[in-house]
Amino acid sequence: MNKEEYLDKISDEFMSILHKYIPNRMIVGNGYSEMSFNARLSNKNDRFSESQYYFSGNKKFIHWTSVQNLMSIINYREIRLYNLHNSSDSDEFAYAAEKLNIDKNQIDYSKKYLYTLSFCKASELANENLWKEYGKNYQGVAIEFEIVNDPNEWNNFMLSEVFYEIPKNLLEMKKELKTFHEKYPNASTYIDLGKLIAFHKKPDYSREVEIRLSTYFPFNTTEAYEKFCNTEFRLEKGRPRETDYFGLKVWVDNESPFVKSDKPEFDRRLDVGTSYFTENPQIKITNIYFGKNCGISNQEFTPFWTKLNHITHYKLGYEIENLELNLYG
Repeated sequence: MNKEEYLDKISDEFMSILHKYIPNRMIVGNGYSEMSFNARLSNKNDRFSESQYYFSGNKKFIHWTSVQNLMSIINYREIRLYNLHNSSDSDEFAYAAEKLNIDKNQIDYSKKYLYTLSFCKASELANENLWKEYGKNYQGVAIEFEIVNDPNEWNNFMLSEVFYEIPKNLLEMKKELKTFHEKYPNASTYIDLGKLIAFHKKPDYSREVEIRLSTYFPFNTTEAYEKFCNTEFRLEKGRPRETDYFGLKVWVDNESPFVKSDKPEFDRRLDVGTSYFTENPQIKITNIYFGKNCGISNQEFTPFWTKLNHITHYKLGYEIENLELNLYG
């Protein structure tokens, strides 16, 4: 057996381990250089449809936030995805990475370039624990939204439940790769599981029943990343001092007379190109629930509701038909 045949044999063994535990369609490339073997996961969301990292249920969700952030979402017509430096769980990502022997450099890289939005199924609206934790004890709002386009068309976006234990298939793959390295001690292997590990948290967080929308390195070039990602500085103790985010556009009805105008200076249509709401998630706000402690009195709520509907008409192009007329809780 010559050198090339020997390397092909080792590469085949490496790939056979991966394919045993990761659906074949998820892996779109592999290769080697000398004794360094690598494989790559797809950026196409439909490639994950045979795995646990593909959400196939009802696409209506609840996202808790503050009243100020709600108005920012409507006014700027975008919702922010933060990188994992923003997480309230300081050990996030490190938990799964440690279980799978992923080195610190890879952890730091993935936490910087992995952006997520967290929410729950719409059926969790009455979950008191979530209102207390993420609705700040009913001081915030719960935004109900629906993803209305086809996730199979998404490029570099994933939607999945969060798992509160490491799947057995990944743990078994780790064991087989350890045996592989004992057999070939001079070999190095690499497959970036960063986009999968984002969907894992410690069992302590299981009451969050979290679902995540994520994107891994959302821009093709460093220049685009620097231009379109933004930085926030945080002053809270125990949290990273800075975190990055970018705005994912929410859906706007460009045909609505509330945003469309023949006069360029009054035209408010969302100019994102024809493929934006095909390759990216198309988020439509369907309801807003204000917590009972949000600072709006019962007497103030009706005029506030009227004003909010007026704003959504002119910013999003549609009325939120089911906007609640009472404070939740």
